[in-house]
Amino acid sequence: MSEYAPEGTRERWVHDGSKKALEPFDDKKKSFTTVPCVPRPHGEDAGEKSVKVEIEQHTALYRFAILMDTHGRRAINRVFDDAEETTGKAVAPTFLLYLLLNEGECTVAEFCQACGEMLRGEGWTGYQAIQAAWEAIPVDCSQYLPNDLLP
Repeated sequence: MSEYAPEGTRERWVHDGSKKALEPFDDKKKSFTTVPCVPRPHGEDAGEKSVKVEIEQHTALYRFAILMDTHGRRAINRVFDDAEETTGKAVAPTFLLYLLLNEGECTVAEFCQACGEMLRGEGWTGYQAIQAAWEAIPVDCSQYLPNDLLP
């Protein structure tokens, strides 16, 4: 979103939050890479397929693939599992917030609340989405979030 969006708008909130979330990864001692790619082929599940192709072609370069689609994560995890020299894993977007918690950049309460905001904000509130969001995260958020946002 635009840094020029008016203060108080959702667009500005998303922009400022995104910048703040990425600040800890600006440290050159930490390794965090994003790879923009155009989904090919086009159509249903094109994004998941393009990420899978990228991982197949450059498996050793990736530690995590971030996507919400459960079937896409399973397919990418099979690629990681078949590779001999990598410990990569496909995880849900909430895992990015877990990386911040793991690095001590936020508290458990902040982590849990941010995950809840992400789930609600993206509309990932169905049973399967909730299960997927918490799948690789070993944190108990039951004292910070309502039951409808917990696995």
